[in-house]
Amino acid sequence: MKNNNKKIILCIIGVLLVIIVFLIVLLINQKRKNEIKPEIGQTELEIELKNENIISKLQDMNERERMEYYFGEFLRYIENKEYDKAYTLLYDDFKANYFPTIEDFKQYASKMFSEMMDIKHENIERNGDVYVLWITINDAINGKPSDKKNMNIVIKENDYNDFVISFSVI
Repeated sequence: MKNNNKKIILCIIGVLLVIIVFLIVLLINQKRKNEIKPEIGQTELEIELKNENIISKLQDMNERERMEYYFGEFLRYIENKEYDKAYTLLYDDFKANYFPTIEDFKQYASKMFSEMMDIKHENIERNGDVYVLWITINDAINGKPSDKKNMNIVIKENDYNDFVISFSVI
């Protein structure tokens, strides 16, 4: 009987070891899956935190600083050739009238705005939630003083970091 008991105990221990190894493999696989998910969540969280940080900074700015920041964002997209992002900031009716397609906007923006622009903010006026900026643009690298362009930029602020832009098409 002792031999039979030993065999039974060894079989039970063997089965338990196989179950333990199986559970360990399952836990390792689950941990790997969970490590991937937080990265996606962290990316969304990072974007949300970045937006909250921007909004917090915008709340501390006066109106002129906010409008200059918004226009600066628009120009950064153009300078970086992220025309799709700049295009999404355009006021819908303005887009429909002047740039019905993103290709139309790309052509205009690449001709009108250089990669390195010198922007001088001349004046700003507010009418309700609409702001008009008077600016002078010069190509910082290849431009001559006589090549300066005067533009009016219209920015409608819906909320902090929620705005649309239009401008005088020249």
